[in-house]
Amino acid sequence: PQDGTENLAAERRCLVCRHPNLPRVVVLRAAATGKEAVLTESVKFGRAVFAHRFADPEAVFAAELQFEIVRDEARVAWVVRPLPGAVNPTCYNGTPIGQAGVELADGGVISVSRSKLRLQVRFKKN
Repeated sequence: PQDGTENLAAERRCLVCRHPNLPRVVVLRAAATGKEAVLTESVKFGRAVFAHRFADPEAVFAAELQFEIVRDEARVAWVVRPLPGAVNPTCYNGTPIGQAGVELADGGVISVSRSKLRLQVRFKKN
């Protein structure tokens, strides 16, 4: 986006200007309801988002603030990180996430307690 150069998605940085080559949009789709959230910047997720945005009946399993999705330009990745105070662990592809977070990949699944509140990750270029 900085210099007009098209780069393959596999390239972490622009081959010309070294600007981070990240998908601009992350779409999270709730497995239970099919409802989606479209992200273009960092966002925190918790019980209210699961209850209202995703209309997920399992929203009670989420903490008030459960996890955040951040656009990490240093890592050149979208990252999911758990937030302090959550009783049930935030998982990615069935594995609990540590404080450093995990890089998201197209088709990955974020969940609470391995099987609750499942959100499938999809990237869009624009």
